Amino acid sequence: MLTQKFLDLTASFGADWVNFVLLGVSILGLAVFIDRVALYLRTRERYAELKEAFSSGLAGGDARAALAALAGDSLCRNVIRAGLQLAMRGERQAASVEQAMLGQLSEERGRYEARLSVLSTIGNVAPLIGLLGTVIGIVGAFYVLGKLGTVQAAGNSLVMSSIGEALVTTGLGIAVAVPAVVAYNGLRSHVTGRLKQAEALSRELIANLPRLRLDEPAAEG
Repeated sequence: MLTQKFLDLTASFGADWVNFVLLGVSILGLAVFIDRVALYLRTRERYAELKEAFSSGLAGGDARAALAALAGDSLCRNVIRAGLQLAMRGERQAASVEQAMLGQLSEERGRYEARLSVLSTIGNVAPLIGLLGTVIGIVGAFYVLGKLGTVQAAGNSLVMSSIGEALVTTGLGIAVAVPAVVAYNGLRSHVTGRLKQAEALSRELIANLPRLRLDEPAAEG
């Protein structure tokens, strides 16, 4: 009974609606990609300049100069600033400064990796949605074939269109999945690179902590 209703629905609607689902999924993936790229560009590190100015301040024991090098909003700057500001308030324990930076690192990681799972999900699910359209198209074709008979169905346009829809949904599902996977891997790699940069600067801060002049705490910005 239920199978018959499914077959009737398949014959009536075909697999065309699956293409609209894939179109909506692709638009969602594009929106997430643009949102993430906009964030990464707005908070780009300029790491070479940052490291040079920050290292120069640390080498001279000038905590204020090092803090000035961290001005702005970016992953590395926000992480290292958390530790440096704690040190400038008089904290001399390396473990405490490190924990402050690790806490900020976790927060920044969540901020930069937000919604990346959407791209990963699209990359995994889109081929399955396309496969669903393929199955529906083929089921519809065989359903019509069984009702009309082989001779009549050979030239029936409904059978041919059902098979065509099946092939289109398969290709569209792959076409949606591939860019989503590439975008996910590229953005995730970018975030991983920033995390490594933040780790490098945090280690540099810990190593130079004893030489910093901490007698004049800076106000938090």
